[in-house]
Amino acid sequence: MSTHMGSPLAVPAPRLLPPERAYDYEVWARRLVDSELLRDAVAVALFRAPLLAVPTGATRRGGQLHMVEEDFARQTVAALEGLPGFAELSHSGPIVEWGEQPPAHYRPDECHQFYGLLDPAWDIDSPSTPPAGRRKYDTETDRRPPSAEQVPGRVPAPRKSVPTVAATLP
Repeated sequence: MSTHMGSPLAVPAPRLLPPERAYDYEVWARRLVDSELLRDAVAVALFRAPLLAVPTGATRRGGQLHMVEEDFARQTVAALEGLPGFAELSHSGPIVEWGEQPPAHYRPDECHQFYGLLDPAWDIDSPSTPPAGRRKYDTETDRRPPSAEQVPGRVPAPRKSVPTVAATLP
């Protein structure tokens, strides 16, 4: 049983929902080489944020979900057991895994291929712009820019914050 600030936190049984209910469904739909895998995917909901579990098959040899706590991972393994594309289910701490395990010596591009993903630098809206949250690697200086440095193609952070207005209830 998990605890939060000294009090027991009940671990809910995961609910399996249609894949479109996962908050990260669109991200997966853009990144998978074979979007047909989404038909057998499921959204795994423990609390408020359902995560997409994409099965193996065709171009995807393995998969994983990070469930934050080992109790959640254990229950997620039980919920996914027997579903097509989720063979060899296991968990290691909070990580739920299925299918084959990628060799430790794989380079990042080989890992993306193993998991059936498109190149991570590829962006459906603009192939020349790195996806949000990715800092472009500078080959001339052999480094990534500092996080405060403006990355081309990204909207700059706001210069001042907007004050919060408290809502009044009638």
